Amino acid sequence: MSTVLRRPLMAAALAVLACALAIVVAFWPSPHTGQNATTPAAPLPVTGALTLVSFLATQPDAAATPSRSQAVELVSLSSQYAAKGLSVEIVDDTAASATQSALENTVYDWQLGRLPLLADPGHAIAHRYGIATAPTTLLIGRTGAVVARWNGYVLTAVAAQAIASAL
Repeated sequence: MSTVLRRPLMAAALAVLACALAIVVAFWPSPHTGQNATTPAAPLPVTGALTLVSFLATQPDAAATPSRSQAVELVSLSSQYAAKGLSVEIVDDTAASATQSALENTVYDWQLGRLPLLADPGHAIAHRYGIATAPTTLLIGRTGAVVARWNGYVLTAVAAQAIASAL
């Protein structure tokens, strides 16, 4: 193939790549938009919603395998039950409070998508629910009462059973 033909093909290929990159960037969730934002601790749960709240050690010095593995289960449960009214939230339960930047990185590193990762400065939320270790997961009913509690890693099937009963 001659150089004369290669240049237009290369230019066309670069244009296609540039368009593809622009599309990816346009639709990639940003932690600055609030779509999958890390936010300061808020009162939990939202009354009237069935909420699955998991307290996880999210930072590198403390992010043990159970917490990271639990995040995968939470993403799965959210995908299965969000349309049925389940809200899933993750609360950072690392010993030293993580910075906003560190939490934003965790959202991407752990591929949390749109699951909110809440900061818990001073561990106010953890203390309110008597959380001693991470991971600990709570299923909180529509009235605000804890319906189920799992200290340690909880399998998707086990949590799904409790969620289905509470829906």
